[in-house]
Amino acid sequence: MWEDVTGRPVGRKEALEHMKRSRGEGLVHLIGRNKLDPVWLDVGPDEKFLTICNCCSCCCLWRMIDDLSPEIRAKIKKMPGIRVKVNDRCTGCGSCQDVCFLNSITIEDEKAIISEECRGCGRCVNSCPDDAIEIAIEDQDYLERSIEEISSVVDLS
Repeated sequence: MWEDVTGRPVGRKEALEHMKRSRGEGLVHLIGRNKLDPVWLDVGPDEKFLTICNCCSCCCLWRMIDDLSPEIRAKIKKMPGIRVKVNDRCTGCGSCQDVCFLNSITIEDEKAIISEECRGCGRCVNSCPDDAIEIAIEDQDYLERSIEEISSVVDLS
């Protein structure tokens, strides 16, 4: 069972270890500032602070996206520059469909097809037994821009 680490400050090493364990469990990393952080963790808007959420299929907003109104769905976007692509190794087994929070994958002519609804979480990539789904960052400057943006709200040193 996972140790509850809600609201406990951690260093870089422990955060990375936690993220690796979470990814190994098929959870989706979301990094940001939650509107409930001031209530749960008593942090003010001026404080350099981000939370890491590892969404699971039993309780995550992502699991509910398919049932939300189109207006709310549209506010949850794929990271800019992320590409999720099915390669020629796809056999159409459907394991990717089983893990997609958004039901954005269909099987057509024995091959997975990923729709525009995809938000790039990567669960399908990890679930594919044939390594037939790839996720990549197309914009090489994206990482540097993200680091600059995140640096303004959290100490990355």
